[in-house]
Amino acid sequence: MSRQIIGAVMRLPEAQRAVMLLIALEGMSYAETAEILNVPIGTVMSRLSRARQTIGEGFTSGR
Repeated sequence: MSRQIIGAVMRLPEAQRAVMLLIALEGMSYAETAEILNVPIGTVMSRLSRARQTIGEGFTSGR
């Protein structure tokens, strides 16, 4: 299962992957992530939402 998750994260577009890794792996807050990536907090929230949706779809479609 962990290999599948890692594979799914690695297939994300770079911008979504960066947000996912900073928040989920590094434990950064949305505000910290926005500051590090120099983007608005809304962009962080949007990218994270899309990343989670993409990963979830990958598991429900049997990939």
